[in-house]
Amino acid sequence: LAKRLLLGKSSSFDLEKSMIAKLKSECGSNFTNKLEGMFKDIDLSNDLMSQYQQHRAGNKVAGAGESVDMTVQVLTTGYWPALPPVDVVIPPELVSHQEHFKSYYALKYQGRRLMWQYSLAHCIVKAYFPKGKKELDVSMFQAVVLQSFNERASFSLPEIRERTKLETEELRRTLQSLACGKIRVLNKTPKTREVADDDRFDFNDDFSQKLFRIKINSIQLRETAKEAEKTHESVFRDRQYQIDAAVVRIMKARKTLGHNMLMSEVFSQLMFTATAPDVKKRLESLIERDYLERDEEEANTYRYLA
Repeated sequence: LAKRLLLGKSSSFDLEKSMIAKLKSECGSNFTNKLEGMFKDIDLSNDLMSQYQQHRAGNKVAGAGESVDMTVQVLTTGYWPALPPVDVVIPPELVSHQEHFKSYYALKYQGRRLMWQYSLAHCIVKAYFPKGKKELDVSMFQAVVLQSFNERASFSLPEIRERTKLETEELRRTLQSLACGKIRVLNKTPKTREVADDDRFDFNDDFSQKLFRIKINSIQLRETAKEAEKTHESVFRDRQYQIDAAVVRIMKARKTLGHNMLMSEVFSQLMFTATAPDVKKRLESLIERDYLERDEEEANTYRYLA
């Protein structure tokens, strides 16, 4: 959802909001709080940019090119997926716009601090090839790398790294997307799929495409086994709380219930597939925390403790 909203790829905001409303009715407001916050941020950012455009019309940005336009989306940290800040040297033309917006925002909202997430930024870059002019829809990292070729037609990987200050692995993925994918605006020597330190990259003078605006996809970082395990643990932890809540709701209403009937009602209320051992573990946990107790005469019967 975050990527769809930030990149403007959502087919319908109304459908997105309708789905969130359904989730809210089924899972509660705590479950959808961050999702609703994302939409609120997008709406507020659109209003903020309208006000900023009016302000900028009467206050020329010093040192910025007339052909450069910049849109900023101000996001609330707690609502969006956490991303570590990435260092990169952005083009001077954008720095001028960035500083102008920071000054405007600081005056409008005193005490707030902006942290720029360049990994979420994307650009439309005008490119002039011998066979025609094109517009390239690229990420900020791709744009920064391509901008280096305004000064020279050929670079090595260490030279590009020195100019852009991109982290090595991020730079490898960026160069791979520009020189090894379907859309090759750069030529790589040698012509291999992987990017090595001693590879050279040249501006592709022979590049041609029928389309005027061309989207160059970034290469996404694959999730490691450790990250996947951490994700599964987080999901399982959230589901534990939902199982606990379902059991407490049922027992609060029924007061006394047999094991099989309780298990059946819990499964019917959960919005995900749970296993019997998972539910049994949560029942034992609730007993330990004095939410439930076993009947002294019937071991398979539970009683709710107010």
